[in-house]
Amino acid sequence: MISQEAIQKILGIDEKVYLTPTEMADRLNITFFPRIGKNIDKDAIDFSEKLKKSFEELKVNIVPYENSLEKVSWLSSFRRIGFLLHNNLSYFLGKLSGKKSEILRIPIKTLPSLVRRRRLKRGISIVVLGDQPTGNLPMEYIYSFKDNSVINIVDFPDHINEESDFEKHFDTAMGMFSYHMANIIIAVDDKKWMLYNFNASHPIYPIDSTINKRILKALIPKIVAPIRPHKFSEFIIKTDNFSLNDTEHRETVGDLISGAKLFGQTNLYPTGRQINLLPFRNNYYRWIGKLHLDNRNGMSFGFLARQMAVRLPTVTVLELAQEKDYFIRDGRVNLVVEIANKYISFELPDVWVLSQRSGSDKTNINPDKDLLKIGLSHGKMMIQTPEGLELHEDYKPSFDTKVILAHAIGNVIVATISKYLGINESFVHRMETEGLALSHWHGYINEKYIPEGCLVHGTNNPHVACSSPQSAIYALAGKLDSFKQSIDKKIVYNGDVHVEPHHGTNITFTSIQDLASLFIKNPETTALGNKYLMQE
Repeated sequence: MISQEAIQKILGIDEKVYLTPTEMADRLNITFFPRIGKNIDKDAIDFSEKLKKSFEELKVNIVPYENSLEKVSWLSSFRRIGFLLHNNLSYFLGKLSGKKSEILRIPIKTLPSLVRRRRLKRGISIVVLGDQPTGNLPMEYIYSFKDNSVINIVDFPDHINEESDFEKHFDTAMGMFSYHMANIIIAVDDKKWMLYNFNASHPIYPIDSTINKRILKALIPKIVAPIRPHKFSEFIIKTDNFSLNDTEHRETVGDLISGAKLFGQTNLYPTGRQINLLPFRNNYYRWIGKLHLDNRNGMSFGFLARQMAVRLPTVTVLELAQEKDYFIRDGRVNLVVEIANKYISFELPDVWVLSQRSGSDKTNINPDKDLLKIGLSHGKMMIQTPEGLELHEDYKPSFDTKVILAHAIGNVIVATISKYLGINESFVHRMETEGLALSHWHGYINEKYIPEGCLVHGTNNPHVACSSPQSAIYALAGKLDSFKQSIDKKIVYNGDVHVEPHHGTNITFTSIQDLASLFIKNPETTALGNKYLMQE
């Protein structure tokens, strides 16, 4: 419905973003670690050769290992030493003060790893086989998991099979990530291979003629679009707090709290995992793992959120076609849409969403510490906290923040155009008076029970990680395309079901309580894991 350029401008994504698997394969640079680790059998070694051959056929740039390394400056090494010393000083000061702290003491013996001069060039990912020795993991040769993905090939776990439930996969994956210090795990035997990443997905594929197709669509996007937690530096921090109990927020907060309790009956939001309790080999690796997750103390999956009501913008009918489908006026994004044989334009308003902080108990909300408002104002993300609460290291926004905001601004666009056309009156009314519910869980909806008026999109998208710019672009583009289809087919639009393959589902609905009640009434509507994944 609108261009990728317009979508990126709306969402504040300035970098070049590759959206198709073939584009991603073309820009992927990969190398193979030269040493085979312990506890690996011939099946895994054979698979690595198949993987290399597949990369070659898919036009991936395979970089010889020696050519993948570069010498870093002494200044960079000294900065790393300073980081360690500052961390340990903070640790000891915390001990002396007697205050509880999540800061870890990093052993001085890790210094050789920190000052290692040869590192993997930024933008090159690395494949490693087996259990590598402590002190010489590929992770110790990279700049960061954002700049260099680590893909570890291991033997297929004995306790995992195609009938294993989400929780068993979840625990297995988190254990492997932390022990091997990798952000992608490929587990193989002689007949099949399984793919783990931080989405907590667990697709299992046969080793057969489909391998190139699977690697192109499932593996390569996960490497090119890795997890990228949002940092406070990316947000405008609003200094004025909001009240959870005023007329603007009271009902919205109530729906979140009550709806969350109802969702506790659905088993769609598993208990989060504390990073300090994962089986890292030592505190140095645990420290690196926390840094990768923006110093979060834990990981939880899914979100419940309420988009606040918004005054819809005035629509202007343009007399002439425009060169682009957006323009900037006074620093604000104006969208241009061709609809009903006319060109219309409107200024995008700010949108706000009441959401849960990252790592909170999704089904048992403590409003005094678990809620925050995230917003989008012409490409700039915003954060606002409730009265009496200040931002601190545990008060992090969701990994899915950009996806949440993409859906929120998409709902405003849909409602604005609908109001202009005189259609979807119920959706428009809710947007203007009550707002809408947004929910995400790591499972899918049984296609037999898609709520009436909710259009499905995203089923054939590449399998990217949460927090990637691709995930946000897919969310907004898919919502608007499904809305356009509803107009063409004269279908009433009540919301959408956004499928993120091998990640989960986002849904726009009337309220959190209504959605939870729908799932409780019919347990066959959805489930954690891949049971109802609508895909090839």
